[in-house]
Amino acid sequence: MNYPEKDLTCAGKLTVSQQVISKIAGMAVQEAEAVQALVEGSTKRKKREEFYKAIKVKISGSELSVQLFPIITLGTPLHHLAQLLQQSIKSRIERLTGLQVTDVNVTVVGVVAAQ
Repeated sequence: MNYPEKDLTCAGKLTVSQQVISKIAGMAVQEAEAVQALVEGSTKRKKREEFYKAIKVKISGSELSVQLFPIITLGTPLHHLAQLLQQSIKSRIERLTGLQVTDVNVTVVGVVAAQ
C-alpha cells in the first residue's frame, strides 16, 4: 500500500494511511445533509459513520486525489453540493495532514425523495 509522506522540519517524516484520509473525507461528507448514501461498487453505504468506506483515495507521492459517488436528496442543486463537498474535503484533509489534495471528484449516481 502506498502512503503519502510529509517531510517534517525535525528528523523524521509523517506517514498517513489511506484509511485515515478516507475517514477525514468521510467526516466532511457526513456534514452534508443532502447526501443520503455513498456508493462503493455494488454496495450502498447509508450509515453516515460508514461513508468513509465508500471514498476512494489515490496517492501519488505527497499528492492525493479523492473520489466519491453520492446519492443525494431530490431537489438539491447538484453543482452547489459538489462544490461544497470538494471544498470541505480538500480543506479538511489539507488542514489535518498537511498533504496536497489535487482533485476531489464527485460523481452523483442517484437521487432519492426527501424523507
